[in-house]
Amino acid sequence: MQYIVYDLETTGLDYTKEQPIEIGIIKVDDNGQVEEHDIFVKTKEPLSEDTKRITNITDAMLAAQGIGLAEALEKAFAVLGIGRDGFDNNTIIIGHNILGFDNLFLQRFARELGYSFPLKKNFYDTAGEFRARLLGEKTYVYESKADFHERVLRLENKSVRYNLAAACAHYGIPMNETAHRANVDCRYTLKVFEKQNGLTLLKEDSLLIPAISPSQPIMPTIKNDANGGQGAFNF
Repeated sequence: MQYIVYDLETTGLDYTKEQPIEIGIIKVDDNGQVEEHDIFVKTKEPLSEDTKRITNITDAMLAAQGIGLAEALEKAFAVLGIGRDGFDNNTIIIGHNILGFDNLFLQRFARELGYSFPLKKNFYDTAGEFRARLLGEKTYVYESKADFHERVLRLENKSVRYNLAAACAHYGIPMNETAHRANVDCRYTLKVFEKQNGLTLLKEDSLLIPAISPSQPIMPTIKNDANGGQGAFNF
């Protein structure tokens, strides 16, 4: 089994019009092999001041380190196990509010580029799981885990904060780095997933793998000693 965490930083909320500007991915398998990827994506228009403030990503960073949108997505799909003729069913794709945000972007671009998007059962949403526990919601007999998470995320209850910072605080995970950068948010999301499922996929130092330069070909950084969304406006 492979566990893949991903997170997008985007130019805005509307997945029908906006685009990713950073794609962070962490992949870990049962043998303890870890890959960490960080991809910056060029844009046609300058970033808004809100986007730059929230993400700490600038136009200069994207110009210097970014790659084209189609190339970035194709590289991300390859790491996520998403192909034109199918997807890797031996994979759980994890994210914080991906069912309500990030997946909408990926589905759009998968469709436009001719990729087969994974079935919902291949996804695990840490935000949905966290919100369910806060609200005391239980899985229905017929529900898959992803259906459960999606239902809980749609519940009308604005009194409960379930963003990544709140989840980390709840599970006792120190946030020592600035959130709202895709690669950093992936690390915290993976820690939340471990807490929610009683797993130890990584040693602590495994999350200190330096991200690759997004301007280079996406070559994985591998470590063998492990044992085992939020977008720009994604709260």
